[in-house]
Amino acid sequence: MTSKKKPASPGRWWPLAVLAVLITLAVGCGAPPVDRLGPRPTLAPPTAYTPPVPTVIALPRVPPIWHLQRASVPLVSVVVVVPYGAAADPPGKAGLAALTAEMMEQGAGPRGALALGRAVERLGATMTVTAGADASRVSLTVLADRLEPALALLADVVARPRFEPAEWARTQPVWIDGLRSLAYDVGAVADRVADVCLFGLDHPYGHPIDGLPATVSAVTLADVKAFHARYWRPERATVVVVGAVDETTVRRLAPSLVLQWAGPGESPPWPTATAPAPPGPPVVAVERPDSPQTMLLLVAPGQALSAEAQAAQDLVHLVLGGMFTSRLNLKLREEKGYTYGAGSGAPHLRGPYRQEASAAVQAEVTVAAIADLRGELARFAADGPTPAELEKARAAARAADVEIYEGVEATASRLAGLAALGLPPDADAQAARAREQVDAAAARRAAAALGLERGTLVIVGDAPTIQAAVTGPIERRDAEGALVSER
Repeated sequence: MTSKKKPASPGRWWPLAVLAVLITLAVGCGAPPVDRLGPRPTLAPPTAYTPPVPTVIALPRVPPIWHLQRASVPLVSVVVVVPYGAAADPPGKAGLAALTAEMMEQGAGPRGALALGRAVERLGATMTVTAGADASRVSLTVLADRLEPALALLADVVARPRFEPAEWARTQPVWIDGLRSLAYDVGAVADRVADVCLFGLDHPYGHPIDGLPATVSAVTLADVKAFHARYWRPERATVVVVGAVDETTVRRLAPSLVLQWAGPGESPPWPTATAPAPPGPPVVAVERPDSPQTMLLLVAPGQALSAEAQAAQDLVHLVLGGMFTSRLNLKLREEKGYTYGAGSGAPHLRGPYRQEASAAVQAEVTVAAIADLRGELARFAADGPTPAELEKARAAARAADVEIYEGVEATASRLAGLAALGLPPDADAQAARAREQVDAAAARRAAAALGLERGTLVIVGDAPTIQAAVTGPIERRDAEGALVSER
């Protein structure tokens, strides 16, 4: 019979274990702690980043070309931009600039819509035509070794769109259906109503870029053709070329881009800044029955600023609502849990623009959210950012510049935006240098000048919720901004 070995009794070894622990503690108490990771590394002071400045190439009978060579990837982005967009829409036909851009994609030169799309696809390229408030543009990105045939397609789209009746008959009703669907998007509704309240429908910035169902219904194909003939002209255009292409190649290919572009007619004048908007009503409500969410959008008019003041404003908006750790997001999202996100900003436009702060909150916290939103804006206007917040915003602005200018497409798009506003090629470099010089006093002045704490509050939500949240007069509007009634 085999015998089994008995397990060791715990009583035989536990005194030795206790003794070992006591010895370890005694030795440790008498010796300095050991940093197993080594000394903490020290970070060098952050360095300023200055965006690159493109070379401006001037050629006979060719729009100015802003060229920036980037050899790191074999891509080229080309943007042709004209300084006319939705602000040039005639009265009653809001959306004309955007519809013109859409129709330019629906066939050009010898190719119809499908053939044009296939030709772009065969080159492995992307091409889009878009319109904003102040400008319209055609954007192309393609491999460098296919640039020349891609430019031929781009030239057709810019200068020789077909504007076929069959494509118009298809495009217009689809566009109108898309506009009607926006009535279910609380953010889009608040955005649309805010511009109407701030500027008025007759102001160049007072109507939606994409138009309204009624105004788009009033647009004809003849209107589209006339808009293109008047505003898509080389005399006011700028061509931006960024990527793996040298200046010699750009100069060789440039004339083919604009061959036979200029047709009959007089070049329109360079657009000037529009008149500033008067202060809007205190509270504007758009009712959405039984909405579980309330959209809050505070807006105030902004005016043209000097480069130094613009730099300060950009930084204070980052502190207020332009970063995840901004004042509004930390208060309304992280501390209170009212929303998935809150923010602020001010678009760069040629004329007066819109300062804004926004949050989409749960309906049941609407009253508290409005109080906290207004309170945070008032505190920020009174005190401005702290030195630490200002430095963090400066670092975020540097990082944003790096992100824009590290990519070919983003760089071309950014430079086209500068050209559309009539800014010089080195505008971003100037802005980056100006941000580095913004001190605490300038930041406090910029925070006080925002005016959001005195702005118009646009509320999209359930009517009883709005009634409970607001004391005083309420101006009621529908989803398109038309006045309904006042309380």
